[in-house]
Amino acid sequence: MRRTIDILAVLIAVLFGAVGCATPHKSDSATLQGTWQGREAGDNPGGPCYLVISGNNLDFRGANADEWYKGTFTLREDTNPRQLVGIVTECGAPDYVGKTAYVIYRIEGDILTLAGNEPGNPEVPFGFDAPHARRFEFKRKGT
Repeated sequence: MRRTIDILAVLIAVLFGAVGCATPHKSDSATLQGTWQGREAGDNPGGPCYLVISGNNLDFRGANADEWYKGTFTLREDTNPRQLVGIVTECGAPDYVGKTAYVIYRIEGDILTLAGNEPGNPEVPFGFDAPHARRFEFKRKGT
């Protein structure tokens, strides 16, 4: 009888553990919403940059007033590192309009790190220090 109770207790524990594991992952989309302020990483970081995300729309303003982008995006959360695929809908450089930008990202608390190649480049950066990728580090504004 004691053995049956022990087995039953183990089965209940496994069942509760499995239910806990089945909890759906909260999408990064919700975490990304809002206004972010940061800088470009590297040798010449320049002034502040801003990123505003609302739904699946983004608005980026670079340190140089002539560098700005508006677009839509989708997330690939099943990749490592995670990816953001953006389509430029408006920007200061008309040649980029309609082009796709491949970006990798990570979220650590209120810090968002992005690394992306030039719009139109079909390659996804292989890492945050990839040679031709630009890297930005943002902090959620208001925290």
